[in-house]
Amino acid sequence: MKRIFYSLIVVITLLAFGCQKGPYPYISKEDTKKIDSAIHPAIKNAAFIYQNNVYYVPDFDKPVIQITSDGSAVKLIKMSHDHSKFAYMDILSNIIVVDNKGNNIATLSQYKQAKCFDWSADDKTLYILNGNTMAYFGPDMNLPAFTHPGLPTVFGMEVLCAAVSTQGDFAYIYHANLIDGDKYELFIVPANGGQVVSYSDPDVSYDAMIYVNFTANTTDFVVGYGYPNGQLTNVSFFQNLHNYPTVTYGGTATATPVYNSTLNYMVGGFTNKTTNAIAPAAIYLGDPPEIVGENVPTSKILTQYSSSGGNIYTDWK
Repeated sequence: MKRIFYSLIVVITLLAFGCQKGPYPYISKEDTKKIDSAIHPAIKNAAFIYQNNVYYVPDFDKPVIQITSDGSAVKLIKMSHDHSKFAYMDILSNIIVVDNKGNNIATLSQYKQAKCFDWSADDKTLYILNGNTMAYFGPDMNLPAFTHPGLPTVFGMEVLCAAVSTQGDFAYIYHANLIDGDKYELFIVPANGGQVVSYSDPDVSYDAMIYVNFTANTTDFVVGYGYPNGQLTNVSFFQNLHNYPTVTYGGTATATPVYNSTLNYMVGGFTNKTTNAIAPAAIYLGDPPEIVGENVPTSKILTQYSSSGGNIYTDWK
């Protein structure tokens, strides 16, 4: 009897261990899901332009949803924070606003000098940098006036890009053509009325500073370098309105990246080094895995939406 009893114990033990699967064999499935969720965060609610149409990414691990089908989207896709509206620019430089079914809400033809635009935190207003002034589709926003402390006033000064955080912080890039060369300066006006923050990259090997954009839910922001209407050659990531970057990333393959320090991801474009095709992607900014198949975060690339040449315009909210 004892021999039979011990044999049963061994069989039951082997069966229990044999049923465990995955990298965490001795914990419950629920705990395994919690660990995987922490290690592999879901990258959700992005948008991009592909073959002149707008696409919505509810989750980078799930199917993509096509929003428009008329081929009118050319550049500068911006999605509202509640993911119900999309704004983009057509070939005539009109700003087109559609709902999440692709139905036209508005065609804004009066902003022919629009350089960038985005949605206010409450999604009621599309704010637009039109030339060197701010314009609004929706209720006006009480944004500070453009100033340039420490930067001399010269002929030909222009604002290249402007962005507003969900907390109300206002960031913009000034370009001035000075006697000793072009000067590019980022200014940030904190929402709490604090001192204006300024930043100019000390590394003169970079191209022109032309792009700034806040993350949807924090005060993280991206500063991009390149040429107007072109891909960014380098981007610098900033956290919490600091006037110095946390890290600089090269070769973004996109004109409008978004960065989130909490998740340590950037949504932008990924270039295949073999084919040079560019695809929308959530790019993991941490260290790559040391072992093939190691259970660590990785970049998520939508290879089926790859294209050759041109820009990848993306958004992430």
